[in-house]
Amino acid sequence: MRRPLCLAMLGFVAAVRVITWVKPLPAPSPPAEDGQSCTIVGTVRDIVSYKDITTGRPVRLVYIKAAAPAANSISQPNSDSNLSADFKQQISGTTTEYNKETQVICRLSGEESMLPEIGSRVRYQGKARHFREASNPGEFDERAYYACYGISMQLTDAQLTGRSRGCSEFRQFLYEIRCRAGDILDSILPEKEASVAKAMLLGEKKGIDRELKSLYQGAGIAHILAISGLHISLLGMGLYRLLTLRLSRKMACLLSCLVLFSYLLMTGFSPSAVRAVLMFFLYMLARLAGRTYDMPTALSAAAVLLLAENPAWLQDGGFRLSFAAAAGAAVVIPGFAGMGSERQRYRRTQHTGIFAGRLREGLCSSFCISLATLPVLLSSFYEWNLLSVLLNVLVIPLMGVLMGGILMLVLAGGICSGLGIPAGTFLSLAALPVRGIFFLYEKLCLLAQGLPGIWHAGMPQTWQILLFYAGLALLLLTAAKIPRRLGWPLAALLCLVFTVNPRGETRLTMLDVGQGDCIYIRTEAGNHYLYDAGSTSKKDTGTWQVIPFLKYQGVDRLEAVFVSHWDEDHINGLEAVFQWAAESGVSIGGLVLPGAGPDGEEPETLLACAQTYGIPVYRMLAGDQLFDGDGRTAFLCLHPREGGFYKDRNASSLVLKLSVEGKQRLTYPTAPDGQENKPGFTALLTGDVEEEGELQMLEEDRELLENCDVLKTAHHGSATSSAEAFLDAASPSLALISCGKNNTYGHPHKEVLQRFAERGIPVLITSGSGAVTIRAKNEKIWVEPFCNGSG
Repeated sequence: MRRPLCLAMLGFVAAVRVITWVKPLPAPSPPAEDGQSCTIVGTVRDIVSYKDITTGRPVRLVYIKAAAPAANSISQPNSDSNLSADFKQQISGTTTEYNKETQVICRLSGEESMLPEIGSRVRYQGKARHFREASNPGEFDERAYYACYGISMQLTDAQLTGRSRGCSEFRQFLYEIRCRAGDILDSILPEKEASVAKAMLLGEKKGIDRELKSLYQGAGIAHILAISGLHISLLGMGLYRLLTLRLSRKMACLLSCLVLFSYLLMTGFSPSAVRAVLMFFLYMLARLAGRTYDMPTALSAAAVLLLAENPAWLQDGGFRLSFAAAAGAAVVIPGFAGMGSERQRYRRTQHTGIFAGRLREGLCSSFCISLATLPVLLSSFYEWNLLSVLLNVLVIPLMGVLMGGILMLVLAGGICSGLGIPAGTFLSLAALPVRGIFFLYEKLCLLAQGLPGIWHAGMPQTWQILLFYAGLALLLLTAAKIPRRLGWPLAALLCLVFTVNPRGETRLTMLDVGQGDCIYIRTEAGNHYLYDAGSTSKKDTGTWQVIPFLKYQGVDRLEAVFVSHWDEDHINGLEAVFQWAAESGVSIGGLVLPGAGPDGEEPETLLACAQTYGIPVYRMLAGDQLFDGDGRTAFLCLHPREGGFYKDRNASSLVLKLSVEGKQRLTYPTAPDGQENKPGFTALLTGDVEEEGELQMLEEDRELLENCDVLKTAHHGSATSSAEAFLDAASPSLALISCGKNNTYGHPHKEVLQRFAERGIPVLITSGSGAVTIRAKNEKIWVEPFCNGSG
C-alpha cells in the first residue's frame, strides 16, 4: 500500500490480461489470399539481412508498413518504374483505394539487388504467404508470434517495382551504422561468434547459429542473446558515467537518453529493449528531479505504456520473460534479502568474506530471478535446467566485459576502416578476450548438457501458476518474520506445485504431422509411449512438431517407441527424437518393430540409429503383449503373424490394440449376469495395413477387433484399407485419419469416408482439426480437436 501508483498500474495490467483472456485479440488480417500474386505499397520500417545457416545463402527481409490494395488497384509497372521520378505522386493517388493498415515482411528474391531506404515509400510485387498456425500442442505458432508485432503475412520472391526518393535520413543513418557494425564483427570474429555478438549488440537474432542458440536455451542462458535490461544498464549507465567525467549531470542524462533512444531505433524496438529503455528514462528523470527511483513503479509504468500501445504483447513469451525477470530483481531479491531478523542479517554481513559474500549474493540473486520467471519459462519452453541458477552466476559477471569488448571492437574496426587498415587482420589479437568468453560460455553449456538437471515439467496449468505466485507473494509479505534457513527451502518447495500431475487418465493424441503418422499415448500410470513419428509434407517434423509436443507433455521417459513399418512418413522424425532424448536425459525403454515383413535399407538405418543412442530393439508378432504399470493397460499385437508372407512394408504393418480395463472388471472376477467384461477403453492402431491384412485379422481374431472405441484409420484413409467387413466388426465410436492438407495422394479417399458415413461413424481428420486428443477416465471419453477446441 506504500506504492499506490504502482498498484494502480498493476491493476491496469491485470485488467488487460483478463479482457484479452475472455476475448482474445484478433490477429491482423492478411491483405491477400495465401499463394496469391499481389502488389503491396507501403513505407519501409526496417531491413534485415543475414545468412541462412542451413543453406549458407544471404537472406534479405524488408519490413514495410502497408495497406491492403483493392483488387487491380495498381497497374503492372513498366521496366523503368524502379526509379520513376513521379512514383511518390503515383502512390499517393492510390491510398484512398486501400483497406485496413497492416505490416508485411517482403522476402526478396534471389535476383533482387536493390534495397530501398528506411522511411521511403515502396511498391513490391510477389506471392503472398500466410504464417502457419500451430496445429499441435507445444508447436510454435508462427501466426500468433508475428501478430504481436502487427505483421500479417510475408511476400515471397518480392521484387521492387517502384519507390519514392524521400526517406527518413536519421533512421537510414542508424541502419547504415548497424550494417557497418555487423560487417566489422563478421570480419573480426568467426561466423558462429559473430552471429551471437550481432544478436547481443545489434539485435540481429535471425542469423544466430541454430545449434548454439539451442545450446544456450538448454542451459538457461539464452536471455543474454536478447537486448534486455542487462544490456541497456551496461550500455546506458556506462555511457552516463563516462559523460559525467566532462559534462554536467543534466547534460549527461539528456545525452544518455538520446543515445539509448537512437540505439532502440537502430535495433528494432523489441519489447524487452523498450521495457529496459523506458525504465532507464525514468531512472534518469528521477536523478534530474532529485527524487528516489522506485524500480517496481518504473517496471509497472513500462508495462502500462507498452500494453496501452499494443495489448497483444501479453501473448509474447519474450515480453513476459523480460518483465518477470525484472520483477524478480525489483521485488523478489529485496524481499529475500530482508529475510530474518536484523541481528541475523548483521551476523551474515560481519562473518562473510568478500569473495564468499559476492558468490552467495550472486547465487541468491540468480535463484530469486529464476523463481520469478519459472512459471513463464515453463509456459514457453516446458522445461527448466536446474543448473542455470549456477551458470548465470558465472555468465552474468562476464557480460560487462563481453559487451564492452564487442563495442570496442566495433569502434576500433570503424577507425581502422577510416584509415584504410583491414580490421580483421589488425584486431584479431584484440578479439581474443571476446572469443575466450564465448568459448567459456559454450563449454559451460556443454558441461551442463552432460549433467543431470533438466526438469521436464511440461506445460503448467493456470491453477498451478496462480497458486505458485500466491505462495511467493505470501512468502515475500512475511519474509521479515521467517528465518533465512527456513525461507529458502520454502521457496524451493513452491516449485513442487508444477510436479502435480493427476494420474488415472488415459490419453491418446494423434498429432498433425501432415502426410505422415505420429500417435502419443499416456497411460493411467503416467507412462509415455510413441507410435510412429514421420512426415513427407512437413520439414523436420521430429524437431518442429514431435519434440515440442513431448516437451509440452512433460515426457521424461518414453517406455517404448512403436514403429508400424519403416516408410519415411512413419519414421523420419525418430532420429531427431532419439537425439533430443539423449541430450535432455530422457530415457527410451525400447524401439519396437514388426516381427515379420520385408526388410531393406531403412530398417538398417533405424537400427543403427537406435544402437548409436543405446536404445534396445524388440520385435512383436501377433499374440505378443506388453503391459503397462499395474497391468490395467495393455498393448496387444494383432499383426503381422509369424511365418506370414507380406508383399511390402504396408502389408506387414505392426497393428496394436490398446486396451484399458474398466472398473467393472476390477470389481468382479467374472462379469455379472453372464455378460463378458468390456474394457474401459480400446483403440486400434493400424499403421498402413491393407485390406488383406485386415481380413486376415478378422478371420483369426475377430473378437479382439469388435466394438473398439477409437480406430486409427489405416494408410491415411486410402481406399486400399478400411474394408467394409473390417469396419463392421470393429464398429468404432470414432475414426481418426492422419494426412496432409491437399496431399497429392487424394487421402482420405471418398469411398472410405462414404463407408464411415454409411455406418454413422464420426471421423476427425488432422488436416482440418489439427491434433486430436482422446481422454478416457472412469468409463467416460472426451474428444478434443486442437484447432477448434471442441470436445
